[in-house]
Amino acid sequence: MEENKKTLIASGCSFTHQPWSWAYKLKELNEYELLNVSMPCQGNNIIAQKVLYNVSQQLKIKRKEDILVGVMWSGVDREDFFMYDVNRLENIDGWEENPTNIIEGQKNWVIMNSNWDNPIARLWYENFHTYVGAMIDTLKNVLLTQLFLEKNNIKYFMTTYMNIFDTIKEDILFNPEVEYIHKMINFDNFLPVDGCYEWVKNNCKEKGFNSVDLNGSMDIHHPNDYGHEMFTKNIIVPFLKNINVR
Repeated sequence: MEENKKTLIASGCSFTHQPWSWAYKLKELNEYELLNVSMPCQGNNIIAQKVLYNVSQQLKIKRKEDILVGVMWSGVDREDFFMYDVNRLENIDGWEENPTNIIEGQKNWVIMNSNWDNPIARLWYENFHTYVGAMIDTLKNVLLTQLFLEKNNIKYFMTTYMNIFDTIKEDILFNPEVEYIHKMINFDNFLPVDGCYEWVKNNCKEKGFNSVDLNGSMDIHHPNDYGHEMFTKNIIVPFLKNINVR
C-alpha cells in the first residue's frame, strides 16, 4: 500500500469479491489503494472479523484519516466456526476455499451455507439453525464493527448485498430478542438503499444483470459490470461526498 494514498478496505461476499464489483469501481473513480478481503459465500461473522483485523493492521502503517472502510453485509443464514483440525473437513461442495482464513496463513475457519451437502452443514441447519439466532448474530457483527470503527475514528459506509433487514420472515425485526439490538445499529452510515441487488434490479433493469431474474432468485444473478458501475456512481460516490470523504 502506498503511504500517500487513501486505502479502501472492502469486506463482503461475492457481490464485493467479483473483479467488476463496486469495490473496484470505487477504487478507480477515487484512485484509492484497495484492500479487498471479500470472498464468495462467507458470512457476516468473517466479514466483520476481517474488517477488525485488517483495519488494526493498516493503523500500524497509515493514519486513520487515510483509511476508508466499505462493508456489504451478506445473508444472515451463512455460518462459520473455528476448527483446529481442518483435515477432518472434506470440501465436497467444491467451494473455492473452505476452510478459509481471517489472518493470512491461518486457515481454520469453516464456512457453511444452508444449501450445501457436506455433513457439518447439514447437521447445523437441520438441528441448530434458527432465523432469529442468525439475525441476532448478524446484528451483533454489524454493531461490533461500527463500535470498533467509530472508536478508532475510521470513516466507513455499510450496505447489504440484498435486503437482509426486511420483516418478511415472521416480522423478525420485532422479535424481542432481535429488536433491541437492531435499534442500536447506526443506520446513518448505511447507504440509502434496501440492498445492492434491489437497487440494480429497480434502476438498471436488464442492463444490470447478465441474466435477468425478476423473481428475486439469487442463484447466478449477481449485478454485472454495468450494474456495479451505476450503483457506485449513483449511490456510493454521492454518499461519500455527503460525509465529506474524497
